[in-house]
Amino acid sequence: MVAANIKMTIRNKQALFFLFMFPILFMVLFGMVFGQSQDVAKISIVDQDKSALAMSITKSLKKVEKLEIEEHDRGEGLDKLKKGKVDAVLVLKKDFAKDFPKRPAAIHLYYDPASTRSQMMRGTIGAVLGGIERSMVKSPPLITVKSKSVQSHQLAYIDFLLPGILAMSLMNSGLYGLANVMVARREKGVLRRLKLTPLPLSQYIGAGILNQLLVSLVQAALLVLIGHYIFGVKIVGSINSLVVLVVAGSLCFITIGFVIASFAKTSESAVTLGNLVGMPMMFLGGVFFPVDDVPNWVKPIVKAMPLKYLADALRAVMVQGQSLSSVIDDLVILLAVTFAAFMLAIKFFRWESSNR
Repeated sequence: MVAANIKMTIRNKQALFFLFMFPILFMVLFGMVFGQSQDVAKISIVDQDKSALAMSITKSLKKVEKLEIEEHDRGEGLDKLKKGKVDAVLVLKKDFAKDFPKRPAAIHLYYDPASTRSQMMRGTIGAVLGGIERSMVKSPPLITVKSKSVQSHQLAYIDFLLPGILAMSLMNSGLYGLANVMVARREKGVLRRLKLTPLPLSQYIGAGILNQLLVSLVQAALLVLIGHYIFGVKIVGSINSLVVLVVAGSLCFITIGFVIASFAKTSESAVTLGNLVGMPMMFLGGVFFPVDDVPNWVKPIVKAMPLKYLADALRAVMVQGQSLSSVIDDLVILLAVTFAAFMLAIKFFRWESSNR
């Protein structure tokens, strides 16, 4: 049965596209749009003073990483800020450096209160200018803070996205691929003929699960390789732990797919049930964005979604380098859902269509 299922999967070109090419295209599309973003802030400087101090500040700001400095007159700079083309405007008015350092040099900062990014620039620019001031005055600081990152490398959005896309592809493979195949075979009478053979139901379901499991492992390998070699995602966790999570997540959604196939009467209803189960998880399961800060009334819904536990566990192992023991709670929940779904599938699975 496993060999037969694999052959049928290979011969189904449409199924191959949605099983392998669709998640890969999804990954490449999001990776191209978000994966290479450097998050550079744009600052407009209006230098009306043209003093040595003003030029020194402009020169120092241009050296700051992830700050793109543009020089405009006051009207042009404020116009760009209103249109969202720059994140802040610094105005160094005439006589800005007069009597410095006896008299403080006032820099006028303009920002857009409706823009979160623009508001963040207030603190960033304050810290940068404070550093420039200390370097000019040459007075040693009384208190110093030495910071050290706990991450082995700087994380980008693509690092967050890859585990989510992997979890989503495992879900889609079970909820849509397997459920549709089972219902289509029932409608065509294939399952009715299999029922006449000595093949037990548990072995038939087991063969289908093993076939989808092999497909899921290939899916995972392709996505991880593309994320690593094309977008530079570094897998810092254990590969063995990653394989365990892929197998556990795949088993979970495969058995849920069998439950959908047990209750769906037609291929169309299988798609509908798959969407009812899968679509909420796709948007509230932590695939594209963190869901820890969702409103309180949504949190119980999020906690009931197996995809969230799979995505969180994959992310913890793949990009945070955590061990399998640190995600044991997520793993136990996935296995519990798998067992419950398998029992439901055994109880309610039907060999024959009710339309016959």
